[in-house]
Amino acid sequence: MFVIISFLVFARGSYLLGAGIPMIETKLDSSIIVVGEKTYLTVWVENFTLIDWPTTPKANPLALKRESQRRYQINGRIREGFRYLVSAFEPGIYEIPPFELQTDSGVIRSKGHTLRVSPVDNLQTHGIKINGEVTPYLTGIFLEKTNPYLGETQDVEAKLYLSQAAPHLFRLSDGNVINLKKDGLAAWRFTTTAEPTGHLDYDGHQFAVYTYPSSISALQEGPLILGPGSTNAALLRRQMVRGGFATRSFNTKIDFPSVSLNVRPLPEGAPSGFGGAVGTFSIQVRPLSLELELGESLTVETRITGSGNIDQFPGPQLVDINNDWKQFETMAKPSGGERRSSSGTAEFSHVLRPLKKVQTLPPYRFIYFDPLLEKYEKRESLPFPIMITGEAPSSKSLGKALEFLPPGERPLKALGKPSLVTKWAWQIIPALITCSILGIGFRNKLKARQIALTPLRDFENKLQEVTSASNDRVTFFREAARFATEHDATEGFEEVFEVRDEICFRQNPKPEPLKKGEMKQVLRLLRTLAPLFLFCMCISSLIRTSQGVDLPPEVAKAEILASMETGPVREHLHNLAICEKQLGNYGEASLWAHRYQLHGGNSTKLMTGIPGYHARSAEGTELLSKLPKWIYFQILLFGVWSLLISILTAWNIFGNKRKPLLVTFFVFTGCGLGVGITGMKLYPEDVSFEPLSELS
Repeated sequence: MFVIISFLVFARGSYLLGAGIPMIETKLDSSIIVVGEKTYLTVWVENFTLIDWPTTPKANPLALKRESQRRYQINGRIREGFRYLVSAFEPGIYEIPPFELQTDSGVIRSKGHTLRVSPVDNLQTHGIKINGEVTPYLTGIFLEKTNPYLGETQDVEAKLYLSQAAPHLFRLSDGNVINLKKDGLAAWRFTTTAEPTGHLDYDGHQFAVYTYPSSISALQEGPLILGPGSTNAALLRRQMVRGGFATRSFNTKIDFPSVSLNVRPLPEGAPSGFGGAVGTFSIQVRPLSLELELGESLTVETRITGSGNIDQFPGPQLVDINNDWKQFETMAKPSGGERRSSSGTAEFSHVLRPLKKVQTLPPYRFIYFDPLLEKYEKRESLPFPIMITGEAPSSKSLGKALEFLPPGERPLKALGKPSLVTKWAWQIIPALITCSILGIGFRNKLKARQIALTPLRDFENKLQEVTSASNDRVTFFREAARFATEHDATEGFEEVFEVRDEICFRQNPKPEPLKKGEMKQVLRLLRTLAPLFLFCMCISSLIRTSQGVDLPPEVAKAEILASMETGPVREHLHNLAICEKQLGNYGEASLWAHRYQLHGGNSTKLMTGIPGYHARSAEGTELLSKLPKWIYFQILLFGVWSLLISILTAWNIFGNKRKPLLVTFFVFTGCGLGVGITGMKLYPEDVSFEPLSELS
């Protein structure tokens, strides 16, 4: 029998534990409406079964009308929602009383709400033009106060009223963010959801209401303006089509008006410790431990709850009159998201360390300005009893004397960033070496030029001998043929040799004048034997023979495959990779490039641009941070200088000095470029740990 009773008691307790405590909550979709607007008030009841709607409180002159009911069952718990429509017929500030439920444990109540009602004239009318027809929509921005104090945070709502009348019935799909002009104001983003917060009957039209809630605080005194602004909203339009209705989506610009406010300065006479908090607040303090050793740290968590400029003031201060505690900086905990309401909680963490044994933790004090009372207020927590054990370490307990160094006469050296002279002065040395090598190279080039011009001068002198015989045709052609024979010229000079044989090897040749233009033609032909002209002809022939193959990739691929059947070489693999890459066959291109690499080729350029192949990014290492980053940059410049000097040495220095210079500077080049590039690429990101700043 006892076992059965125990089982029933346990089952009943488990049921009550699973069912939970009855709760009632209310949610007002919009706290600022216009005359004639109806907004939604939802009452949520948990762990309590209602046969009918809860009793509606008296809220005259407000009108509360039942709208719909919802019922959910989650993990055995019952959650019911009752939605009301709240409206008013006169502007003003009204209070919605809390809802009450009678339970077995007593009466439970929800929180009340404040509803502000503005004149409908504060709305601004706009239009959306569709197929030549203009459909109206309304917008407005509403503030709790138009004359707030400096730093006071207040709730603000931007509202959009979309037409629900035929032929165009609009619904909001995505309201996006309103871009409002807010000079001198700090504001969170204005966003909304696709669910309307109520509806309005105005001027023969019915409008669905969409609310953009946010909060603002003034950063400067005097007259300020919030707005105007706009957003690019996505709307759904219901229209009649053949056989029924259809919904179409489109984007349109929604304009919002501006609203003015006059910011008042805070009154003078702020008490010591005031950190700029404006609103109505309460304070809660919780030390994480009430027992600690002398010399250990204690963390105290504080919480400021209320309505005002949350997240814009420092935390409360410890009232340590006797300086018994060493205090560190108070750290604010992140709020975890945007704060779209002026009400909320700010949490702080404060680290302390006792300097001696004390019996209590002093209270925390928080000073703020209350805009409702229009005066400065002070909130102070109660002291906490605390137990501190242990003793402070002394020099005798260390077991041996402290080995201090005797003070010397050498002053401390001021440490700072190295000057530009320290960083860049060393580059004078490689610059002088470079100038010296350039001077030697210029001198050698000048000598080489003089030597190179010697054959050209000899050529011109011999050609001048031919020109001097221009008075006699026989002598001229004899000298021209001899000049061509000395320069081993036969091709192209057949006519010169024929004329020479005709007039010079006949019996008793008589002098005769040159024919008109004959001298210029022969001299032009002889000048083609000049050394510089022959060099240019050779280079041009090489250029003409080094042209690329201009074939379509399909034809080139077929020719390469055909040539590989007779004698495949490594270059065929490279060329096939290029063809496949040009044709867009990246898999085949990577395969041929990989084969080319296996046979000793460099496939880096071939792999560039092929999807799926990426260079591996280097990872930083803390070991490199032992030296400043600018030193690696200077080492890199040293490698560049060494490379430049090596190239200039190879071009301009000859003889026994060339080899040791090249070896030396090539070693400097490799070391400088290797260390410099490695340091610049793999240098770790700047990471700094800022210690807590001591307050006492």
